[in-house]
Amino acid sequence: MKSLTLRLLAVITLALVWAAVLPQEAAARPQIKFGIEHVYLHTAGEAEIVGYFVNEGDDGAYVKWTDLDLTLIADNGQEMWSDYVIRHYVDDIYVPKGEYVAYTYYVQNPDIPEYHGKYHYRTHTSTHWETAAG
Repeated sequence: MKSLTLRLLAVITLALVWAAVLPQEAAARPQIKFGIEHVYLHTAGEAEIVGYFVNEGDDGAYVKWTDLDLTLIADNGQEMWSDYVIRHYVDDIYVPKGEYVAYTYYVQNPDIPEYHGKYHYRTHTSTHWETAAG
């Protein structure tokens, strides 16, 4: 009985040490988001998306793609154009931990209007990253 109690105590101690170390290792991971600074409409059928990738995690990583939900709204409140889950593939841009990397890309769709008046936009992004290039 005494042997069983000692073994059980050893297993509990090992489990507690393992649980104390595991959360620290799990926290060491990237957390990359794409932030949008501005959306420009220069010509019909194209929107320029100006922004940056920011890594708020504890390790660097490579951006693979970002998904964008975008709604363009005229100054009078009328929705001009909207689309969801617009996927843009990125060529393995490395974002170190705690750093920003500027990035601009273009969304092409024949329904995007040419518009030179005042407008605003609503966006939501979701960024996929991996720890290895390629």
